[in-house]
Amino acid sequence: MVLVSAASFGSLSIFGKLAYANGLGTEQTLAFRFLLGAIGMWVLAMLFGQNPLRFKTRELVMLIVLGAVIYTGQSLTYFIALRSLPASLVVLIAYIYPSLVVVAGWLFLRRSVSIWHGLALAASFLGVGLLVGGAHFQVAWALAFAIASPAIYTGYILLGERVMSSVPAIGASAVIMSGAAVAFCVLAALRHELRTPATLAGWGVAFGVALFPTMIAISLFLASLPRIGAALAALLSTVEPVVTIALAAVILGERLSAVQFVGGALILLAVIVVQAAHLWKPGPPAAFR
Repeated sequence: MVLVSAASFGSLSIFGKLAYANGLGTEQTLAFRFLLGAIGMWVLAMLFGQNPLRFKTRELVMLIVLGAVIYTGQSLTYFIALRSLPASLVVLIAYIYPSLVVVAGWLFLRRSVSIWHGLALAASFLGVGLLVGGAHFQVAWALAFAIASPAIYTGYILLGERVMSSVPAIGASAVIMSGAAVAFCVLAALRHELRTPATLAGWGVAFGVALFPTMIAISLFLASLPRIGAALAALLSTVEPVVTIALAAVILGERLSAVQFVGGALILLAVIVVQAAHLWKPGPPAAFR
């Protein structure tokens, strides 16, 4: 389940690139992703007896805010970065979030740190430096968005830990995705992008981004948690960027330089150190990308 989930998540950047190639806008693509995805997650929530309408009002409000504000910001910055940067580069930079969670936990929640934390952080930031240093592009603002995405995701995880501990995962996911769907529909309308795709290929991409890296990826990840635990599930999920890089090479013709390859390997090593050493125990919020 986790490996299929990770492979599905790994297709997100590819679908983003294909959406742009087929004339879909950023907000239009994300509105489709979360609107169709939210419908699917509500169906799953009902089937598993996790009706979100039974949640407490305070829980519902917090989940909606998580989706409509924080997760919307994370997804928007990620897809904006995809407009100008290679999919492989964006997904590898996104994977610095476990190390950022360690930093944020130390700064704001007074969580202890160890030598393993230091090694993971050093590997992550050195990896980003090598990735950026080996890239050839002219748009620094796109790099800023690529780094902003995991930074926002870090806040999403830390804030989500508290509320997600008191509500069932699938039902909570349905509410979060609904909040994101409403936010992106509003943004798409403001940018005059709230419209259906103009081509059959565009429809295929719209349904694909809602089905594979959203509904399938999230539902399988959540289903795996009670079976193998969050720590092992998160560790296995590190195959996601590997899948993205492979798909980007086959479908988009992207290639990492030798320096970038080393940088990406350092980032993935940092993720493995953080998760294998149990420095951070990711809960259901980590199911999203």
